[in-house]
Amino acid sequence: MIYSFTLQEVAIVLGIWSVLVHGWSLWQPALCKKWALALPRNYPAGVTLMTAAGLWFCWLIFNADLMDFAPYQNLFLIITVALTAGTIIFVREFLAVRALGALLLLLANVLLDAAFLDNRPSKLVITVLAYVYVICGIVFVAWPYLMRDILEWFYKNESRLRLGVVAGLAFGLLLLGLGIFVY
Repeated sequence: MIYSFTLQEVAIVLGIWSVLVHGWSLWQPALCKKWALALPRNYPAGVTLMTAAGLWFCWLIFNADLMDFAPYQNLFLIITVALTAGTIIFVREFLAVRALGALLLLLANVLLDAAFLDNRPSKLVITVLAYVYVICGIVFVAWPYLMRDILEWFYKNESRLRLGVVAGLAFGLLLLGLGIFVY
């Protein structure tokens, strides 16, 4: 295990994050819509998110036990920095979505590490969420235009948007409840 987070910590942080994001969507729907629809093609946000993903992956390479590949650790770090810089420079289209996909893949590792060797059935909430993040991460990296299409679909119908925001808020409260009372 690379990370030392507990299920409780992970559930509370994700719950707070979900409540804040979805609460903001309820409180400032026009501003949230403007921001969300601009995010897929927002290059500065993409640079920030991709830099964060690259730094996180470098940290992961530096701290992971690479066993037989340990002699190549520095090479892996150089390749990661070069690929991150190359992506930022040459893959400008939908960079924020691709970077968000990479971050979701890295976050799934944290969630699965927290759930590892925990025998409570309630850990499945975090485990399933991790695999949802994996699927979304793969889709966002491979087909980034789908995030734009999903956001446009959500924002076309006010009741659909409100239902999605309330569902996200309820899931955040569920995670907070699990983190405080169960884990």
